Amino acid sequence: MRILTAAYWILPSLFCLILYWHGLGAWFRADDFAWLNLSASVDNWRDLWEAIFSFKAQGTIRPLSERGFFILFDKLFGWNALPFRICVFLTQVANLVLISSITTRLTGSRLAGFLAPIFWTANNTLAVVMAWNSAYNQALCAFFLLLAFHFLLKYIETGEPRYNAWQWATFLVGFGALETNAVYPIIAASYTFLCARKYFRRTLPLFIPSLVFVVVHRLTAPPPDLALYVMHFDAAMLRTLGTYWLWSLGPTRLPMYYVFPALAAAAAAVILTAGLLGLVAWQTARKKFLPLFLLLWFVITLAPVLPLRDHITEYYPFIPTIGLCMLGATAFSIRVSLRASAIATVLAAIYLAASIPITHLATKWFYTRSQEARKLVQGVVRARELHPGKAILLDGVNANLFGNAVLDQPFRGLGIQDVYLTPGSESAIGIRPEFGDVADFVLPPDPTLRALNSDKVVVYSVTGERLRNITSSYEQSAPARLARRTPRRVDAGNPLMEHLLGPTWYPRDNTHRWMPGQATVRLGGPRTAAEKLYLTGHCPSAPIQLRVTADGFPLSPGMARSSEFTLEFAFPPSLVGKESVELSISVNRTIRPPSDGRELGLAFGIFEVR
Repeated sequence: MRILTAAYWILPSLFCLILYWHGLGAWFRADDFAWLNLSASVDNWRDLWEAIFSFKAQGTIRPLSERGFFILFDKLFGWNALPFRICVFLTQVANLVLISSITTRLTGSRLAGFLAPIFWTANNTLAVVMAWNSAYNQALCAFFLLLAFHFLLKYIETGEPRYNAWQWATFLVGFGALETNAVYPIIAASYTFLCARKYFRRTLPLFIPSLVFVVVHRLTAPPPDLALYVMHFDAAMLRTLGTYWLWSLGPTRLPMYYVFPALAAAAAAVILTAGLLGLVAWQTARKKFLPLFLLLWFVITLAPVLPLRDHITEYYPFIPTIGLCMLGATAFSIRVSLRASAIATVLAAIYLAASIPITHLATKWFYTRSQEARKLVQGVVRARELHPGKAILLDGVNANLFGNAVLDQPFRGLGIQDVYLTPGSESAIGIRPEFGDVADFVLPPDPTLRALNSDKVVVYSVTGERLRNITSSYEQSAPARLARRTPRRVDAGNPLMEHLLGPTWYPRDNTHRWMPGQATVRLGGPRTAAEKLYLTGHCPSAPIQLRVTADGFPLSPGMARSSEFTLEFAFPPSLVGKESVELSISVNRTIRPPSDGRELGLAFGIFEVR
C-alpha cells in the first residue's frame, strides 16, 4: 500500500519531469533579460524598493513572481539558469499535488485525483511556462489559487476557522504573483453557491481586496506602452474565448507542428468539446453542479485576458486549463455504465494522443530558442574579453534571435555597452509591434564606415554554432554596400556618433549625454514635407522650454513637461530634400547639481527625422 500511495503522488510529477525535460535545461531569453537587468540596478534598499514595487511591463506590479524571483536568484546564483528552472519545476510539482488533492476531495475518487494532474501536465498550453523563466508568474499564481481553494475546501469539510484564515492569507499573498489572483473570490463564491451553499455568504468579503486592487490599479497604473495590450470589451472577446478553448483541447494545433489533416484535427476537437459540455449538461440536469463549476473555472480565470484581442498568447490558458482537466477527470469518478467509462477512456486517449506530441515539440522549440540566446550572449561576452576597447557589431541577426536575445538588451545587465546590429539588419528582422523601432539597435552606415576605418569596431557573424569574427571580410565589402549619408537618426549616447555632435556636449553618461544651455547636432534632412523632427530625452527638472533651429530656421517652441519626454517639430519647406541639417538646441534654464558641478540642461537621447 505504501508503494501504491507513493506512486500515486510521485508519478504525475515524474511524468511532468519527463515531458518537460528540455524545459529544465532551458536558458534565459527575451523578457528574462529585462528582469536580470533590473536586478543589476539594485545596489541598496531604496533601489530594491523601487525595483520591486514600481510599475513595469505594461503597468504591472508582480513583486513575487518577477521582481523578487529574478532579483533573489540573480544575487544568489548569477546568470546560472538551472536554479531558476528548478524553482519553476518545484512550484509546478506543488501545483500537481494540490490538483490531485483537490480533485480527490471534490469527486471522492482517487482515480480522478490521479488523472487530473496527468491531464493538466499533458496540456500544450503549459509548454511556455515550463521552458521560460519570465512566465513563472503563471505557475506561482496557480499555486496561490489552488492553495487558497484547498483551504476553502478544508474549511467547508471541518468548519475550523483556521482554514478560513489560511485561505485569506494565501489569497492576499497571491496578489504578488499575478493580477489573475483577483478573480479568486469569484471562484470561491461560484463553488460555494453551486456545491456548498451554506458557506456562500462567507466568501463575499473576499471580494473587497479584489475590488480595492482593481480600482487602485486602474487609477495608478500607467497606460500600456503597446497597442497590443489595449483592452477591447466587445464581441471579439467571444472569438478570443473560442481560440483559447480550441488551444486548450489540443487537436487543432496538431497541423501547426506535424503533417496532420486539419479536418481530422477539427473533428477531434468537436468530439472533445461535445464530451466535456455533454458531461456538464448531463450532471447539471441531475442537479450535480461540480462539472459546471469546473467549466466556470476555465471561464473565470481566462476572463481577465479576453479583452486583449490583439495579444492572444499560448500561456494565458495555463491556469484556466486546470478547470478543464479536473472536469475531464471527474468523468472517471462517475460510475454509470461500462459504456460511459469506455467513452471517457476514448476521449482521454484522444486528448493525450493529441496533446503530448505538441507539448513535447513546443517545449523543445522554446529550449532551442533559449540556447540560441545563450550562444549569442556568451559569444558577446567572449568578444568583449578579446576586444575590450571596441564596439561590437552583430551581423546575421534574424527576427527570432532579435526577439529572444537582443531586444531586451542582455548585454547591459552584464556591464557590456556599445553592442549594435550591422546596417541593413532591419530588413532581416522585419516590422513587429512588439519589437518597437529596430533602428534603436542598428548602427547607421556612416558611423559604421568611420568606426571600421578607425579600428573602433569588430564585426561578428551570429550564424553557425558560435560567433565568428568577420571584421576583415566585412570591412572589405562595406564601402561598396553602404551608402555614406548623414544619419537621419542620431543617438547622443553612442560614442560612434560623436562626430555628429557639436563641441559643447558633455561626455556621455552610460546610455545618454548631457547638454549645457546650448548644443548642436547634425543629422540627415527631411525627404518629404510630411517628415518631422523627433527629440527624445530626459528632463531632470521639468518643465523646461526648448528653442530649436534647423540650419538657422527657428522651429516651433517645445516644452519638456515630464522627466522622460518625446517632442516633435515640423520643418520649414525650404529644408525638404537637404542631405543634412544642423540643429541648434537651447533651453531657458539649467541646473547645477551640488554633487556634479556641471551646468546641465537636458539629457539626450535620440534625434530622428521620420
